[in-house]
Amino acid sequence: MQDIMLDGADNVRDFGGTVNREGRVIRPELLIRSNHLNALTEADVNLLSVEYHLRGMIDLRTDAEVRERPDASVPGAEWIHLPLFEERAVGITHEKMTDLSMIAGSMPDMASLYRLIVTDSFSTAQLGRVMQVIMEMETGAVLWHCTEGKDRCGVVSALVLELLNVDRETIFEDYLATNRASTKRADAYEKEVLKKTGDETMARNVRNLFLADRSYLQAAFDAVEDSYGSMERFFESELGISGEKRAKFQEKCLV
Repeated sequence: MQDIMLDGADNVRDFGGTVNREGRVIRPELLIRSNHLNALTEADVNLLSVEYHLRGMIDLRTDAEVRERPDASVPGAEWIHLPLFEERAVGITHEKMTDLSMIAGSMPDMASLYRLIVTDSFSTAQLGRVMQVIMEMETGAVLWHCTEGKDRCGVVSALVLELLNVDRETIFEDYLATNRASTKRADAYEKEVLKKTGDETMARNVRNLFLADRSYLQAAFDAVEDSYGSMERFFESELGISGEKRAKFQEKCLV
C-alpha cells in the first residue's frame, strides 16, 4: 500500500503493492481509498486524472454530507453517490459531531456502527452496489471515500482486500494507517471539547471517535461470521458476489 500525497486530502492510499496470502500482488493505480475530496487542488486533480487515470469516485456519504462538502470534479472520473447509511442514521456517526451542541447525549457506540454496516438491510444493499462498481470498473482506477476515510471507507476497504484474499493482519494494518492522518484532528477536537466543557471523559471520548480502533473493524468481521456463517457466504448471499465474479476480480487486480 502506498500513500498518495495530495494537498487537499490527507488519508489517501493506493492498494497497489499489497501482497495476498498466495504471494500475489495487487496492481498499482487500480484501487484507492480516501477521505473527503471537496478541497482538492488543481495539482491534486491533475495527479488523479493523469497519473492514476481515475475513472470512478464512489461517495459513501449521505445527501446532507454531500451538500455540505461536495466533491471536487476530476476530469474523466464519474462521481457515483452510494451512501452506506440512510439519512436518519447520520446522528450515530462521528463524522457529524464536530459541532459541540450535537455531542451531549449523542456519543455513538462505534462497534455497533460497524456491525450496522454489514447487517442493516439498507447498508448491505448499498454495499453490494459499491462492490459491483469497484469490481466492474473496466479501465483506470476506482476510488471510494467517506468523510474521514475511516468507518464507511474502512469497511469497504476491508471487504475489497478480503475479496483479493489479503490476510487479516494486513487488512488491519491498512485500516489503522488512517490514524497517521486523523490523530492531529482528534487531538484538536479533544482540546476544543475540554476547553468548552471541562469534561475530560467527554473530551477523551470525542477524540476516540476520530481514531481507527482494531476492535471496531473486528466487530464488523464478527457480525459477518455471526449473521452469515462466513465471509464467503456474506459475499455470495448478501452482496451478490459469486465465486466466479470474485475470481474474475482477482485476475484483474492481482499479478
